[in-house]
Parts: sequence; structure tokens; C-alpha cells
Amino acid sequence: MPIETDILQWATLAMSPTTWLDAVLNLVVALVSAAIINFIYRQCRGLHTSRSFVQTLYMLTLIICMIMMIIMGVRGTSAVAVAFGLMGALSLIRFRTIVKDNRDTAFVFLSVGAGMAAGTGMWWIGFAGLAVIGLVLLFHQNAPWQSTRQRVIAKVTIRPKSDDFAPGLLAAFAQLGDRIQMLHLRTIRMGEMFENTYEFTLFPTVTPAYAIQELMKVDGVDNVNIFNPEELEEP
Repeated sequence: MPIETDILQWATLAMSPTTWLDAVLNLVVALVSAAIINFIYRQCRGLHTSRSFVQTLYMLTLIICMIMMIIMGVRGTSAVAVAFGLMGALSLIRFRTIVKDNRDTAFVFLSVGAGMAAGTGMWWIGFAGLAVIGLVLLFHQNAPWQSTRQRVIAKVTIRPKSDDFAPGLLAAFAQLGDRIQMLHLRTIRMGEMFENTYEFTLFPTVTPAYAIQELMKVDGVDNVNIFNPEELEEP
């Protein structure tokens, strides 16, 4: 047997839990890592924190830790067979949930990495990674150069009295913000009304409530709704 194979098997057995106390300790480390991940997640998502996603991160970290301990604990060449067997069993799971925020996917991978670090006994790698990633995310979330101006999406329902209603509406938008962009235009009620969707950035002194009041003053405007772009799937 090659020397490299002997060294690999020795390292695998050295890192694998030998007693139930080692296994429990690894699971406790995974639980602490999951708590740190969820703290970072709550700080980044704020009011949009998903309770079910928080529970998923806890479960995922613990499950990956348990799987890694099983693989590391198998003796001899059968470890490869067990690893492929577990991978095949996990491939039966189908995830069809649509992820609204790409950051949620990153937190899933972070939980997988933390679970692998805890399950293999490489705690220092897991905690070091969480510390660096957490500091980067929190610093970026609260960076002083981050813009305080709010980017919003406005849906304006118009009952036009003439065909040339756009200039008055755009003039109202120009008084409320800048970087105005039309996203969508459609007719409703058999062409009797128009629904225009705009994305624009509010001026620092303008609130969404004030923007609605000012847009309602435009001649022909029947209804105004303002949304957060992160929470609106289809503008």
C-alpha cells in the first residue's frame, strides 16, 4: 500500500471521534457555530428574517456534522463506499423552494462548511472562518459609505384624461427622487386605465408616505403603491 494512502488513513482515524463524548462535543461545537451563523443572518436580514430558514440553518449544520463524523469513523477502504452511499441518499432530496435573496444561498453553504469543520474536529478552521466572514458581512452592512437613500418601486394607476399624461407624472417623480426608470406598463379594465411601474431613488428628505401623497396630486392618478425592490418578486 502506498505511503500516501497510509498517511491519509492515519489522519482520517486521528480526526474521527473515538468515544460518544467526542461525538457530543463535536455536535456542541456545531450548535455554537450554527448560533453564530444565525446571529450574522439576523443582523444582515433585519426585519426580513425567516424563522423557518433560521431553523434550517441549525438543522443543516448539525446534520452535516453528524454525516462527517460517520464518514470519518468508518475504518479501512469502506469509508469511500460509505461516503458515496451517503451522497447518493442525500441526492434523493429535492429542494424546490425559490430563494428570494442570493445571500440565503451563501448562508446555506456557510452552514455546510461549519458543519464539516465541527464533524472533522477542525474547530479552529470553522471558528476562524465564521469570525472573518461575520466581521466582513457586519462591517459591510454598517459601513459608513453605504448610501442611506432608499431605492423603491412605485406602481401608479392612471385614469388618463388625455394621451399625454407622462410629462406630468415624470415631473412629479423628478421632485421626489432621481435615477428614474420605467419597468412596466400595462392597461387594465379593458384599456380604461394604465398601470405604470417605475423604479427610482428617493431624495434623503423624502419618505415613501410623502411620495405617495405627492404622486396622488398628479392629474389623472387614481392609485399609488410603493414597494421595497427586495420584497417585490415581479414589478
